[in-house]
Amino acid sequence: MQRWIVIAVVGALLFGLGGGFALWTYYQNRPKVVWVPLALNEELPVEKREELAVEIKAKILEGSTIPDAVRDTGLTSKLSFSSAAEAEAEVRKRLFVKVGEAETPGGRVPSINIGLDCQRKSFDAMGQVAMRIMKDVWKMLGIKEPEEKSGSMF
Repeated sequence: MQRWIVIAVVGALLFGLGGGFALWTYYQNRPKVVWVPLALNEELPVEKREELAVEIKAKILEGSTIPDAVRDTGLTSKLSFSSAAEAEAEVRKRLFVKVGEAETPGGRVPSINIGLDCQRKSFDAMGQVAMRIMKDVWKMLGIKEPEEKSGSMF
């Protein structure tokens, strides 16, 4: 009888560990979005915001912004891509530029959100790529880069 109790306890333990691992894997593969907002003037018409978003996305996709961001952040090695071209193709596929809102010290203002659709397990690496792309967008638009705080954003 004691052997059956030991077998049942070991089976329940293995079942619980397997379920915990399955749950952890499920949460790591859930979709997540990482973006950096570009605050806009509230008086800018909605049509102009949308035109600006389309223009920014076109410039990001056609220029050297994505290859530079992938190279500078080391995305190829961080996410185990076989080549830099594969990492660039993945970033191009996941890139979005949307009109939205941003929270600022002065309240909510309209913004253009530039970011990437990713999974939870790749959130940090993709966040660094989004921030690097945003630095190029600031240069494209002639905006002075904000001062960095003492801590890292990602």
